[in-house]
Amino acid sequence: MTSNRAIINAYYEALSRLDVDAFEALHHSDVVYNVSGNTIISGRYDSFAALRTILPLIFDALDFGQFQFASDWKIMNEGPDGITAIMEASGIAKNGKRYDQRYAHIFTFRDGKIATVHEFFDTQLANESLEFIGKPVCKNDGDFTY
Repeated sequence: MTSNRAIINAYYEALSRLDVDAFEALHHSDVVYNVSGNTIISGRYDSFAALRTILPLIFDALDFGQFQFASDWKIMNEGPDGITAIMEASGIAKNGKRYDQRYAHIFTFRDGKIATVHEFFDTQLANESLEFIGKPVCKNDGDFTY
């Protein structure tokens, strides 16, 4: 059985390589993502399929020749109910703006896979650097929940 710590390290490693298939394999198909803030991607997503709808909006805004997700991360707290971690991402968006972002993630697990994720980040930076302002809000499954 894979430890929750190993799952989270694999999560960030897959994200750093932009390996969406490996990233998805770590999640339950019915994973619930709660994305904080007031961006076009904020809200609750009740499946990985729903989450896949927002990934192109993020990926299409970044210059991956000059940008790196999960350039560093640290598991801050680990307990029987889950893991809390911080991830660094840095580089340039396609519009030439810096997008040096810090994410906080709270994970829970079920049957050796990620069951829920609560994601927190600088939403003002995302809105400005990724030019989310004025774009249509993504269809989600509701508001951020605890």
